[in-house]
Formats: sequence, C-alpha cells, structure tokens
Amino acid sequence: MVTLIQAATRLEAWMRGTEYLLAHDSALNLVLAIAFPTHGPNDDAATKRIDEFLTAEAQIPTHSVAETIFPGSEYQRRGLRGVFETYPQQVYPSIKNHPSCTYAHRLLHRERGDGQQINPLKQMIEKMRSELATPRPKKSCYELGIAEGEYDLPVYSPARDAKCRMGFPCLSHLSFKLFDGAVHLTALSRSHDYGYKVPGNLLGLARLQSCVATETGQRIGSLVIHSSYALLSGSRTRLRTLLSNLHHTAESKEVSDVMVR
Repeated sequence: MVTLIQAATRLEAWMRGTEYLLAHDSALNLVLAIAFPTHGPNDDAATKRIDEFLTAEAQIPTHSVAETIFPGSEYQRRGLRGVFETYPQQVYPSIKNHPSCTYAHRLLHRERGDGQQINPLKQMIEKMRSELATPRPKKSCYELGIAEGEYDLPVYSPARDAKCRMGFPCLSHLSFKLFDGAVHLTALSRSHDYGYKVPGNLLGLARLQSCVATETGQRIGSLVIHSSYALLSGSRTRLRTLLSNLHHTAESKEVSDVMVR
C-alpha cells in the first residue's frame, strides 16, 4: 500500500501527512512529493508555532533536528569549508555521543574496506561538477548497485547497524538526480515520526539539497521523501490545535529559489 501526498511546500506536505496519520494512526509507504522545498515567506512563523508544540512536548526544536541531517549553520557561515572542516573537527566531537547526531557525520565521514577515510558528500559534489562539465551530463546514474554507487549517500551502515533493533538511523538512503537544470532529492526513511521529527527532517534535507544545488550551479528541484513506515508521536489534541493554527499559513504558494534558511 502506498499513499502519495503531492504538495507545493514542505509545510503543506507535513500538514497533509500529519492529518492523514491523525485519521489512520500509522501507515506503510507514506510518500511526500514537494515541488518547492525552498524557504517560503511564512516558514518562520510556522516554525515558531511548531517549536511551541515541540517545547510543550519536551522535544528538541525544528532547527536542532534539521542540523542532525545537515550542518546548515556551518554552511551558511563558512560554506563548504564549514561543512567539511569546521563541523567534523570542532562541532562533531562535542556532540558525537548524542544518538541523534549520526546523520550529518555519516554523510561526511566513511571508512573504506582498506581503512582509507573518505567524505561521501564531497565526492558526490565533485562528481556532479565533473558530470556537468561534459557535453551530455548523465541525469539518472546515481543509484546504488546500478552505475555510479559513489553518487549515493547511504546513511544506514550494514556493519554497524545490522544487529540493532532500536537507536540506528531512521534515514536510510539519499539519492540525488540532475534533471532539467535542477538538483532533485529522494530520501528513504525506514521509520518516520511525523509529530516530532518530520518538520526538522524536511528542513535539513532541503538545506542539504540547497547546498548541493548551489555548489553545482543548478536550481533546487523537487524533494521526495518515502517513509516506509510513518507514525505519529505527541498529543493528538495539541497537534490538531497546531494544524488549525497553521492552515492559513499553508495557503500561500509563494516560494523562493534561494538557500534554505
């Protein structure tokens, strides 16, 4: 069973997904297809309301969740140097024992079978740049086990996570595409909490996508996230009140093709 929700913005997609889960409690294969994952004019006001809900539920705010996906703050301050150098050398050591910090680190640090350390995100950006320099850049050759596996950003590690029952990454796979002058992103999540995590997850993914698009000179394309299992944490009463307050915010379709804040 697959449930597809097509939306213009991250906010609209999350709201519709949450409303679906309020009616069904949980779902298999809930897919959000977001046409414009960039920063909308009402996102700040919406994030403030969502963070008020998260605070009432004793959860971490949207921005903090987003930073576990991609160190957007470092990218805004220092560009790729902040992501590739400052974050792993200065930020990650202070947070590495927190269970939620693994995503960003796994995108930036891997160890090959021969012991050599590599930076998967850096390699992917470099390969996209080199592909775009060719007369006919490949549009869809970035799938694991098909052509250029290095273009993929796997965050599930068979060596470390295979025996885990809980505590291993919910975000399992990221696949980028170069299509019609834009960078598109598809993410696969094994288990996705729409009440506490999805707003921040969508923001973090959009920031990552924005970074890749900026560094390769492309537009920001669509964002698709496939939750193979979707659930809903939090007070249903608070969630319904939050959605009611946010409905007027989601009505605006104005979006911007700029770095996601």
